[in-house]
Amino acid sequence: MTRNDYTQALRILARDQRQVVAVGQLSGIGVSEVALRKRCGPGGPWQRVLPGVVVLRRGALSAWQRCRAALAYAGYPAAQAQLTGIAALALHGVREVVVPAEVRVVDVLVPAGRALRTHTWVRVHHARILPGREVVDELPLAPLVRAAGDGVRASCDPQWVRAVLRELVCDRGVDPAELAGELRRVPPARRSGIDEALRELSVPGLVRRPLGGQVRSLAALTGTRPPFWRPELRLDGVFLAKPDAYWAREGVVLEIGSPARDGRLHTCGLRVVRVPPEALTTSPALVVAALRAALSSGPHGPLDRVTVHPDHGSVKGI
Repeated sequence: MTRNDYTQALRILARDQRQVVAVGQLSGIGVSEVALRKRCGPGGPWQRVLPGVVVLRRGALSAWQRCRAALAYAGYPAAQAQLTGIAALALHGVREVVVPAEVRVVDVLVPAGRALRTHTWVRVHHARILPGREVVDELPLAPLVRAAGDGVRASCDPQWVRAVLRELVCDRGVDPAELAGELRRVPPARRSGIDEALRELSVPGLVRRPLGGQVRSLAALTGTRPPFWRPELRLDGVFLAKPDAYWAREGVVLEIGSPARDGRLHTCGLRVVRVPPEALTTSPALVVAALRAALSSGPHGPLDRVTVHPDHGSVKGI
């Protein structure tokens, strides 16, 4: 391989994987172990962040890079692996979890036969059969219910657990029985609070459907262009939020349901309109009025720094 070929191969790896590469990939394009040690050593331009994983720059990792590095540690894409737990819930857009940049431990799910262990900030879970995955921003995620199960099992905060379960059932339409099945492996000492929360969420008549049709109808009454539904927003390329709706020209965000961790949205100047689910049916005129007021007073925030990545899987509902 000529020097030009090597340089081009390295550039492609860095571009396609946002600087996160496996040592095996570097070896495959001609990077020797001696060269690797030198580049990752003191004063070098690269860093080893996990066994077998290198980031082709110095400095703190972005949220995406941390997730991709955890997957690379698990052997992805050559081997099967998915993000799960809190990191996956954040990427699924669950409002009650911290944003990906604030996830300290990244959970990965791998097949049961893999001899892979938890290491520093990567927590490894094993499954006899990996569930069907979803992909967000080129990252493979465990399905919502499985991710919630792993997140709840790792949490020591009962209030957070109840809030997440309620959001999944009331805002996402998840069947409480499905959650109960996934959570059956929670240690007995913590089961009582979870069982109580699931009993509350199993009450007949409880609204547990994301009210997508009603929201879209009310949004149409604002007289503006349709918003992006469930998009991923990034500020200067870094994950910002995944709101229920976003009007890109006006910088207006719509959030439905329980309070989200939307401090970063306010801080960067975007206008957030928060609506309780019941208001969609009990006070629709007030919802429309609030949206119109926010939209007409815009634009809000640094629109030139906010990029929108549409959620193509949300065309039928929020």
